[in-house]
Amino acid sequence: MHHTAMKRNGSKLDSAPEGNEIRELKLSDFDDGFLATLGNLSSTDELSPEEGRKILKRLGRTSPYHVLVAVTGGQVVGATTLLVEQKFIHNGGLVGHIEDVTVRKGYEGRGLGGSLVTAAVRLAEELGCYKVILDCKEGLVGFYEGLGFRKHDVGMRRDLKQGPVRIRS
Repeated sequence: MHHTAMKRNGSKLDSAPEGNEIRELKLSDFDDGFLATLGNLSSTDELSPEEGRKILKRLGRTSPYHVLVAVTGGQVVGATTLLVEQKFIHNGGLVGHIEDVTVRKGYEGRGLGGSLVTAAVRLAEELGCYKVILDCKEGLVGFYEGLGFRKHDVGMRRDLKQGPVRIRS
C-alpha cells in the first residue's frame, strides 16, 4: 500500500493511510475544516477562523505547541496537539503531552487517529522528549494500548469558574 508522509520542515516522521497526509497545522486550514474537526471534541461555534489564525500565529511565537492535522482531499479531517514541557527534573528533560486527538465524524475507522498519535510520538522523539503522556477516557484505553501506551498513574481534573478565554491580539 502507498502512503503519504507526514511533513515537518521536509522531514518524514510517519505515514498516513493511503490518500491522506499528516502535517503541522497551517493558517489556511482554518478555511478547510479544522474548526469543524475540533467540533467533534467540543463546541467551536464561538471561535472564528480569523481568531483561530491569531491563536496559531501566537503559538508559532511561543512554540512548545505543535498542532498536527490529517488532511484528505484538501480538507482537515483529524487533529491532535503535542505540547512539549520543559522539566527541571530528569536533567532538564522534555516531556510530550498529547492532547485533543480527534477525527471528524464520517472519517473514523480509517486509521487517521492512530496515524496522528504515532506522528505526535515520532515528533516528540525528534524533539528530544524522554516520554510522551496523554489522558483518555476509559473506553479508549485499548486504542492507545494498541499504539504502545500503557496505563500509568491517575488523571485528575478540577473545573474552574472562569470560562474559556477569548483570544485577542
